[in-house]
Amino acid sequence: MEPPSGPASRRHVPWSRLLLAGSLLNFWTPPTATQLTVETVTPLAAEGSDVLLLAHNMTKNTLGYAWQRGERVDNAQLIASYRVDTNATTNGPAYSGRETLYPNGTLLIRNVTQRDTGSYTLLVTKNDLQTEIQTGHLHVHPVLPTPVITSNNSNPREHEDTVVLTCGAETQNTSYMWWINSQSLPKGTRLELSEDKRTLTVVAVTRNDTGPYVCEARNPVSVSRSDPFTLDVLSPVAKPSLQASNATVTEHEGPVILTCLADETGVSIRWFFKGQSLLLAQRMTLSSDKSTLTIDPVSREDTGDYQCEAFNRGNSSRSDPLRLRVTSIGTCAVSPLLTP
Repeated sequence: MEPPSGPASRRHVPWSRLLLAGSLLNFWTPPTATQLTVETVTPLAAEGSDVLLLAHNMTKNTLGYAWQRGERVDNAQLIASYRVDTNATTNGPAYSGRETLYPNGTLLIRNVTQRDTGSYTLLVTKNDLQTEIQTGHLHVHPVLPTPVITSNNSNPREHEDTVVLTCGAETQNTSYMWWINSQSLPKGTRLELSEDKRTLTVVAVTRNDTGPYVCEARNPVSVSRSDPFTLDVLSPVAKPSLQASNATVTEHEGPVILTCLADETGVSIRWFFKGQSLLLAQRMTLSSDKSTLTIDPVSREDTGDYQCEAFNRGNSSRSDPLRLRVTSIGTCAVSPLLTP
């Protein structure tokens, strides 16, 4: 009796054993005119997208094929296998529920994650149990969120503080770029970029370094720019001067007008009397910008040293004292005394 034909006998052999037997015979596969190839669409994929692994130059006398994770044939890494004669698909241990294996050999992976990064091997088993093996590669990158610029100092002082600006959260395979005032960073000794360009250091900030700053994060699948970030640089406050309409007055007369002269804009004014914060009496009024103090009428209690102070959120400067002398009625006037 003649032995049963090849295809008939294979129907009694488990499919997993056929795959393993075919892989063991792989080294004896003779060269073919058209070699099996694997194409990944796309090899650099954005997280959440769908990816196709295409099989090209599949032979017609194919018993079946299987896709596996990794670069070696390992049934523990089997995603799915397909048998041509029964049109049957079998899922393996590495099947996640997101893969679809099509009869033409294409593997679809839906909603890819960074964990899907790696190699994928296609094993084709022919009717004579000879095999062809090809490997494709997939790299999944995250879609970058809008980066946020953070600073180590929210109110740096001019010529004193060094500011470190950081672009977004650190992610792998990401490059960074910076702009200031919509221009590329100028060359200078006070601007320093870290090796990965994610961190920008501004040494001894000045009021010209306020910005705005914009950083860009880029990886192979996405580009994202931050919102503009402006530095609030606190400039030193120049020393104000204090003037009086009359530094020596007679009690119950007036008014006496004290004026604080500040050379800078954007500063606030506060007043001191005898080294303490001035408590306004009913006879005293301040202008809306607090630069002018009016006393009307004056009292002997008003005699003493007055000072004004100009300040911003980080710096302040106080004027020299100006002494106001209030004399009783009938007392001879005395020249004003200015103390340094």
